[in-house]
Amino acid sequence: MASSKHTLWDLDVVDNATHCRQSQRSLDVFCCGIHLGFLLLLCSVLILFGYFSRLRSYSSNTLLPYPGHKRKWLFSILLILVLLCDVGEGILTDLTTNHETKPHLYVPQLCALLSGLISLVYYNYLEYWNRPHLTWLLVLYWPFAIATDVVRLIKQTDEVGFDPSIMRLYIVVSCVLIYTCLLFLECNVVRTKIFHCWYTEKGFPAGLKKKRLFFHYKYNSLFQRMIFNKMNRLFALGYQRPLEISDLGCVPEDLECKNVYKELNVAYSAEQARATKKNRVPSLWRAYLKAFGRNIFVGVFVRGLGNACSITFPLSIGGIITYASVQYYDEVKFQTVENDCYVTVNEFFTNGFVLTACLFVAAIGRIVFVQYGNFIVDFVSLQASTAIQAYTYEKSLHLPVSALSSGDMTVGQVTNHMSVDAMAIFHSTQTQAGIWTVPFHVVAILALLYMEIGVSALIGATFYIVFLLVQLKVAGRLAGIQTEVLKTSDKRLKKINETLRSMNLVKLCGWEEVFCNGMDIVRNKQVHLLIKVGIYTGVMISLSIVTSAIVSLIAIVSYSFLTHDPLTPDVAFVALAFFSELHLPLAIFANGIHDFANAIPSFRRLQLFFDYKESGRRERMQPTQSRGFQDFESDGEDSGDEGDMMSAGSSTTRASVHNDSKLVKLLSKSRKATDKYRSIESGSHVDSNTFQEKSSFITEDRESSVPENVAFQISGGTFSWNSDGSSPTLSNINLNVLNGSFVIVIGLVGSGKSSLLSAILGEMTTVSGTVRFERERKRVAYVPQKAWLQNATLRDNIIFGQAFDQKRYDAVIEACALQPDINILPAGDITEIGERGINLSGGQKQRVSVARAIYSNIDIVILDDPLSALDVHVSSHLLENGIMDLLVRQGKTVMLVTHQLQSLQFAHKVVLMDDGKIVREGDPKEVQKHEPELFAAWERTSRNPLESDGHTGKEDDRVLVAEEEVITSKENKERVLGKDSFGKLIEEEERCTGSVSWRIYRTYARAIKYSLAALTLLLLTAQSSTLMACNFWLSAWSGAGLEIRNNTQENIEEESVYYRRGYIVLTLTFVVLLVAYVFGHIITSIFAAKRMHFALLQNLVSAPIRFFDTTPVGRILNRFSNDTQVIDQTIWETTLDFLQTTWLCLFVLIVNTIVTPVFIVVAAPFLIVYYFIKKYYVATSRELQRLDSITKSPTLAHFSETLGGLSSIRAYGDENRFRKRLLETKDTNNVSRLYYLCGYRWLAIRLGFIGAFIILISALTSLISCTVGAIPPSLVGLALTYAISLCGQLNWVVRIFAECEMNMNAVERVEHYTRIKTEEYRGTYTPRPSWPDKGNIKFEDVSVRYSNELEPVLEDVSVHFKAGEKIGICGRTGSGKSSLTLALFRMIDTYKGRIVIDDVDISRVPLLTLRTRLSIIPQDPMLFSGTIRFNLDPERTKGDVELWNALEIAQLKEIVAELPYQLDADVIEAGENFSVGQRQLFCLARAFLRNAKILIMDEATASIDVKTDTIIQQVLSTVFADKTVLTIAHRMSTILDSDNVLVLSEGRVVEFGSPEKLKNQEGSMFSALVKGHY
Repeated sequence: MASSKHTLWDLDVVDNATHCRQSQRSLDVFCCGIHLGFLLLLCSVLILFGYFSRLRSYSSNTLLPYPGHKRKWLFSILLILVLLCDVGEGILTDLTTNHETKPHLYVPQLCALLSGLISLVYYNYLEYWNRPHLTWLLVLYWPFAIATDVVRLIKQTDEVGFDPSIMRLYIVVSCVLIYTCLLFLECNVVRTKIFHCWYTEKGFPAGLKKKRLFFHYKYNSLFQRMIFNKMNRLFALGYQRPLEISDLGCVPEDLECKNVYKELNVAYSAEQARATKKNRVPSLWRAYLKAFGRNIFVGVFVRGLGNACSITFPLSIGGIITYASVQYYDEVKFQTVENDCYVTVNEFFTNGFVLTACLFVAAIGRIVFVQYGNFIVDFVSLQASTAIQAYTYEKSLHLPVSALSSGDMTVGQVTNHMSVDAMAIFHSTQTQAGIWTVPFHVVAILALLYMEIGVSALIGATFYIVFLLVQLKVAGRLAGIQTEVLKTSDKRLKKINETLRSMNLVKLCGWEEVFCNGMDIVRNKQVHLLIKVGIYTGVMISLSIVTSAIVSLIAIVSYSFLTHDPLTPDVAFVALAFFSELHLPLAIFANGIHDFANAIPSFRRLQLFFDYKESGRRERMQPTQSRGFQDFESDGEDSGDEGDMMSAGSSTTRASVHNDSKLVKLLSKSRKATDKYRSIESGSHVDSNTFQEKSSFITEDRESSVPENVAFQISGGTFSWNSDGSSPTLSNINLNVLNGSFVIVIGLVGSGKSSLLSAILGEMTTVSGTVRFERERKRVAYVPQKAWLQNATLRDNIIFGQAFDQKRYDAVIEACALQPDINILPAGDITEIGERGINLSGGQKQRVSVARAIYSNIDIVILDDPLSALDVHVSSHLLENGIMDLLVRQGKTVMLVTHQLQSLQFAHKVVLMDDGKIVREGDPKEVQKHEPELFAAWERTSRNPLESDGHTGKEDDRVLVAEEEVITSKENKERVLGKDSFGKLIEEEERCTGSVSWRIYRTYARAIKYSLAALTLLLLTAQSSTLMACNFWLSAWSGAGLEIRNNTQENIEEESVYYRRGYIVLTLTFVVLLVAYVFGHIITSIFAAKRMHFALLQNLVSAPIRFFDTTPVGRILNRFSNDTQVIDQTIWETTLDFLQTTWLCLFVLIVNTIVTPVFIVVAAPFLIVYYFIKKYYVATSRELQRLDSITKSPTLAHFSETLGGLSSIRAYGDENRFRKRLLETKDTNNVSRLYYLCGYRWLAIRLGFIGAFIILISALTSLISCTVGAIPPSLVGLALTYAISLCGQLNWVVRIFAECEMNMNAVERVEHYTRIKTEEYRGTYTPRPSWPDKGNIKFEDVSVRYSNELEPVLEDVSVHFKAGEKIGICGRTGSGKSSLTLALFRMIDTYKGRIVIDDVDISRVPLLTLRTRLSIIPQDPMLFSGTIRFNLDPERTKGDVELWNALEIAQLKEIVAELPYQLDADVIEAGENFSVGQRQLFCLARAFLRNAKILIMDEATASIDVKTDTIIQQVLSTVFADKTVLTIAHRMSTILDSDNVLVLSEGRVVEFGSPEKLKNQEGSMFSALVKGHY
């Protein structure tokens, strides 16, 4: 403001100014008194209410904001900033003279500043206490404040006139305007909260009614929201101990799954209506913007304010350097005095210390606005991804089963919609703020650059635009490749999912290597695509980093060429600061484009999925209800099931059910059943006194109703499994099923029986015709052919969401013969049933499924061959006591598909299917008349060979009751449950606590290879060193520019050429080294991901079968989906960023220490604070990330479980309960992710504040050092530029380190699975290639168990099966039959004794050798997606002739020959395009092809009709005449022709001998089993 050399004229001016200021003294004292008086008054009121009233004990974590709350805070903060300027102006005005200091020039302003701060505290407390009457004091204060400033303005105008150059003029006017706005806001509070004028008080927020809502973000002051103050509680708790999910509370209302789903559903429904009107395809992108675009825009705007603050950094640096240059070179740059009394605007904002304060305020503003804006976008991102997942789940509930069975989509693809696609949209939404603010940010920077360096800025901008266009082009290519990556990922996950779900079969057949090789082929394709992704991403990352360096080079060099002026520090470092400021937005833009490119294919995939045709069941079968989640009340109750819950007053007892009308002779039963059926036809009522349904479902039907006595009706029905209706499976179906009738559907394998049931349930595409139900009977109890069970307790699987009624439950348990099972389970009926019922046998799963249907008390029950998996006793018991007593005799309508023709005696109607048509229907006698051959086969299987023994049916019933089987086999129970597990099957997911072990980092480095990792770090160090050299060179160049300004033009040009060349060489070297580092890091990381995936896969397929029993498939798939994706594409991004930023920070510290050694002394305490904040933050954020990973699995597991049981869920009308479960799991996951995202912002705010102080201290120390001549201005510019860089980079280091460690959690989880104990595949003896060539099997005192901590399932078994013998193995369910066969394959632990095959102890044989030399046909038939050829011969060792021969033997040749591509015809996932019976026949063909000397058949013909079974048995006796065949069968007729029969009971050999011998042996168990069968 004034030169150090004063003239006489200057002294006169100062004396005149002093006179003017003395005239202000009385006014300043008055203003000071006003503000000080109200300051004391406000403080007194706060103390009085806070310490001497009832409010002193008031404590709350929330605050209900008053109207205008946000505006009040914004105006108050603005007032504080203006008053800070007022104080600074007063101090500068006082320093303009050499006279004594004049405190009256700034003390009143200081009092006003304190009053403004206290008024804000006062307002916060009146809201916190909810005492609106306290507002009157503020209403009184603001007029006084306005009056004082108006008087100041008038006095100033009188003295110097209305001079727009005076700084104080703008300050006073601004204060008057702000005070006026604050007065209006206080009056508005008085109007609304005190007088309630034109204002309706809102009720208490629903969110605060939740007792466990800890996230009170909406119910805090704006200041607390912007600094995320309420996160302190969680971070303090997380630092003390590892967090648990209960510490997080519940999710806020705005993020509840049901609410965000409603927003998207409304938007997408409107978009569908718009698209239909315009005859276009609906746009998910448009609906997404409509639902969430407004909040995204708010976040973008707030972030834009932060970007505006950051633009002031280079301007401030330029002003500080200019001020430092003036002080350093003692130049007269400013006029001595520009007015008589006050500091001008120009003087104020060219002062280096004022600019330092501006720099500090801008740093605070940037961090607050950017982080607050980011949080808004984060919150919207979470809302959007949650809405997408909820909508995907809702769509899946309406997805036709034909979509999955026809191959239109797979379970893996749909699961990817739920996980991968939703996360892609999450990340894309998260980076929206960066994408939309960056262009404006860059344009503003370039405009200011143009003002600084002229045309050179435009040249640099041109190159920037070129680089930007290149990035956009690369992003477009990247989007296409990402689509291919997702498709390949779908294929990989599909194969892995199939392998995991059929791991039992894979291990039994020794196909581990075959399936691993198949998955490796797909993985290699994915890695090839990932390398392409890495290359394109590397180009984008490299461009984002080097763009600022290259553009800086071009701009500075062109400036030197074009202007021929020497480069000075104020030009060089302002340009460098501006171009450095370009670095972050460019990096953000690159990441945003990358995420957006990933989201594009996800949007497309989801669009196709959302528009897929829905199941017809929705319209035809379901009760009238609103679709989706939006109808759930806050209590989460599912009202849809209340109408079906059994009343507690049911009079039915277990005894009454058991004693209800015992069965008599077969013919009389058949006759009575037929009479009953005819009575129903004539309209008579059947009393239903046991289970009465109290349905609250619809009484209105869109379609015409069926006759009153008809339960459902099919008219002219043609149905197809293809979505387009091509290739009908069923044709010309006409069927009436009367209320209360018992209909049995029979037919050959593949005749369309199960398809008929699916058509009734609305699961097939209706080509023509109708399926209609009686109005009040639209819900169906459905038992699928392959039982579907939930991962829940046994009881929960039976009651299936209905109210628990003990009497009703006991009756069902006894009818389904489940009580012995419950007795043997460690926790009774609350024992946990594993995923897909893995701890139950096939028969047990079916009986639980039937029990569910009976307990449901629904009028229509459809049973798809549940008797095939049961042995004879249980089958008879279930049919008579369950189906007949509790269903048919209670007036329920029952339709049963079965191959057990002896059950026809109970039928009212028999439906005979063949080739997709109903060829015959009627009562049993009518069908017998027209189909004598069929009933002849029935009579052959029903002929009792033991009539001469004199045993009566009554005695057989007694045997059945006395020797009821031990269900839920002991072997299955011991297989998965330990002694102390108390019913807990699924193991808790592993969760490491504390920091990620260095062992994990070493594991990742080892996967990269240590040498390559060291080379990457060397490149990183080299490029960071080169960048530092570049900046020092620029500093030297600009410093030389100041020194040579007065030299000749020739000397200036020589100096410029020298420095230009050096700067160009160093910059280009930096670019080359950076590109080498980026691409080296990416490529080595992708190959490390490949190695880790290979190790994970190899170790998992080698794990013992118990691991798969106790680990949900969803949890394992999470390793191959989310965790693998993190390792594939996320970890290398975060580690690259972390290493790059860390090295940059190290070199920044070195530079600042070289420039100003005192800097390291000042920075050291802040670095220590940084360290502790990092430690404090990471301790909590690490656990939040782990909780997020752990809570994510239940959502995916529930989704996978839902997809597996869609038909059952829809049939029972139980969608709402499953929706509710999704709400629970998703909301639990959301709360952990919400805190995780907020934790980021909490950290950034605090580190940003500390960084702002670092900038302040660095600027002050360097500026003071320059003014005293210690350092030149060029180094001031370098120090300031690096200080700002250090602030941002240190902040980023902590955040990216935390993120890197969190992503390392994926490596930790994958590495955990690579250390799982595996089976011992190596052997000590390699048998001859022809072994076993005889088939001689000896069990010598064998005892086996499923795990070391479990009880044995076979004890002291000694038996000899001679070569070529046909052995039948029987016993009650759970007796150890399957365990005996598993022991042959070493699937379970033989801890005692040995098994010898052809004189070779199998424990010495390599495991794969053993399993590939034996052959087994499992009970659960399993086919894989691929071709028929692959399913028959996965190892590809057989020719076409052999394959056709095997198909002919298995009675499949004609079926396959009719397919379009025959052997190369597609088999969809799980073989869903074939019936269960056909799948079993394919398994038979597969076993024939192996041609092993030993064949094990475990219920191999359970799902095959009697005729086909008879043919198969005849073929077996011929083809396997010289083979040793072990047959486990429930049909006793299957093993009656065996050479010997082995009878097991409770894991021990009870009987062994020929069938004839055991049949005639008095009291033999085998005899009892045969009697029970017949």
